[in-house]
Amino acid sequence: MNRKWIVVAGAPFVPAQDGGEREHLGFVEALLARGWLGGVVVPTDEHPDKLGRTDDLNGLRELVAPAPVLLTPRRRSLGAAIQLGKPYVVASRPAPKNLAARVGMQVPDATGVVVFAFKSRQPGQLIAEQLGLPAVLRHHNLEEPYHRALAGSLRPPKSWVVRLEARRVGAEERRLEHARWLSGIGDISLTDATVRQQRSAVPVAHVPTFALGPHSPAAATAQPWRPPADPIVTFLGALHVGTNHDALEWFATNVWPLVHESNPAAVWRIVGRSPTKGVRDLVSRTPQSELHPDVADPGQWLRDSSLAVNPTVSGSGVNIKLVEYLSVGVPVVSTTKGMSGLGLTAGEDLAVADSAADFAHAVLGLLADRQWSHRMGAAGRATAARVLNVDRSLDTIAELMDSAGWTERTK
Repeated sequence: MNRKWIVVAGAPFVPAQDGGEREHLGFVEALLARGWLGGVVVPTDEHPDKLGRTDDLNGLRELVAPAPVLLTPRRRSLGAAIQLGKPYVVASRPAPKNLAARVGMQVPDATGVVVFAFKSRQPGQLIAEQLGLPAVLRHHNLEEPYHRALAGSLRPPKSWVVRLEARRVGAEERRLEHARWLSGIGDISLTDATVRQQRSAVPVAHVPTFALGPHSPAAATAQPWRPPADPIVTFLGALHVGTNHDALEWFATNVWPLVHESNPAAVWRIVGRSPTKGVRDLVSRTPQSELHPDVADPGQWLRDSSLAVNPTVSGSGVNIKLVEYLSVGVPVVSTTKGMSGLGLTAGEDLAVADSAADFAHAVLGLLADRQWSHRMGAAGRATAARVLNVDRSLDTIAELMDSAGWTERTK
């Protein structure tokens, strides 16, 4: 079947600077590789630089050409924030009345719509309904628990606002699970998909992350991981995100002192984009720690590490940085929450510990035992290659798109 899908993104994703944007980019690259991309719809800000964004719309157009890029406006007003019927993340991405006509004119052979973010369901729904196309919603998380976790990482009054948003997000999420315009929902997390299948009238499938695009983890880097001579522990992530700050705070306060006491030569590197003042202050008061912000090739820093840590203590859904760790072949120590939804095996694909003492013990053990490190890194990379099968994931979305249930519900 000749497929041409319209991808409705949550925001510009070139350059891809966080896990969600890498997920968007990887999916589009996978569609390009298969010849299934019809066009991309992207909500944009008029002055992204004032918001600290570096959107490269020309780079996005070059990436997807000859498929068109259709821009829609972001609405970051107070009016969007206080709409009673919609959460802000949805209300801030409205659907222009002429959007479906523009899509129909530029992609007359479109066969389906993939709403690649819960946030962009308004433009996605408008296109699907007005053009009579089946649509699949790509969920990155169970959204209500995710927003509740964000609220838990903030202080009043911001936490109150985000908690209210979590309630509105939950109501919107439940509506979408019974929406007649959707043919299916693809959850990035196996855990989330299992929960949603029990309550959704719309067919739900587990569709693993596209963060690595059409490249398997085995081909993600030409340089295999080799441990450095010096003991180096690396954390990689977006350093302005509250859940990552929670992880860093827990590790720096509870775990790293135990590691440093037993192995004073060990260095902890924090690598990532847009560190907040809180992150900078944390690094300045943590012995043998280094901050490396906004690096050109984060993967190289992982390849030059003895091991990577994923001390996630808050949030929900799949942790994209763990996928990056595994794809490089570096051994990993993670909390149970940090490995959720990926179908990994603790003790084989990665070391898993939830108490500070156990986490430090695992870090020290991998630093001391290179055979164990090599064995675990190779096992994690092999599992990632199996789980992150892009062709299989695209086929799963196609099966949802072709769902007979959607045809029956829309009659």
